[in-house]
Amino acid sequence: MQAYTDTNLGTKLFLLRALRNPRQLGAVAPSSRHLGALLARHAAVDDHSPIVELGGGSGSLTRAMIKSGIAPHRIYVVELEPTLAAYLKTAFPQVNVVHGNAAELAKILPSEVVGKVHRVVSGLPMINMPEAVRGQILESCFEIMAKGGAYLQYTYSPRSSINDKTYGLTKKRLGTIFLNIPPATVWQYTRE
Repeated sequence: MQAYTDTNLGTKLFLLRALRNPRQLGAVAPSSRHLGALLARHAAVDDHSPIVELGGGSGSLTRAMIKSGIAPHRIYVVELEPTLAAYLKTAFPQVNVVHGNAAELAKILPSEVVGKVHRVVSGLPMINMPEAVRGQILESCFEIMAKGGAYLQYTYSPRSSINDKTYGLTKKRLGTIFLNIPPATVWQYTRE
């Protein structure tokens, strides 16, 4: 039996965190498999480059990426909350789980990953964050990316949660998943 098939503990930890600080989490339920499938499809641009996931939470997106065929060793999950980071390390022993701040990716990820990331997948509640923090996270993401890399962000707002003009980005709507609670839209951001 693979460790990442058990979701009960992850869901309980997610709900406890949501009750303690709903604005930090930004969601009322773990991401659906439909949202995970859409993100995984756009994250898998090749068979070898690392993929960074920000805010691993209960592991639903990590699980979806693995289910889509992405090798677990290619996935680097960054989780700020220590209890969730510990859970993710146990639930996904072959995934690289990093307990740390998404605004410091170049410092907390292994040096061999920096500059080779083609996709960053984020479920962070960017719309709830102060603009300065949002800017630090985005700069951190583009600092570790390979040329042509993209930042994938899902949001529960029908509009983009990131002002592309403010950060010199190009945005593209990848789709909306109505089979998610609440419905979620996925956006892709690139920098020339």
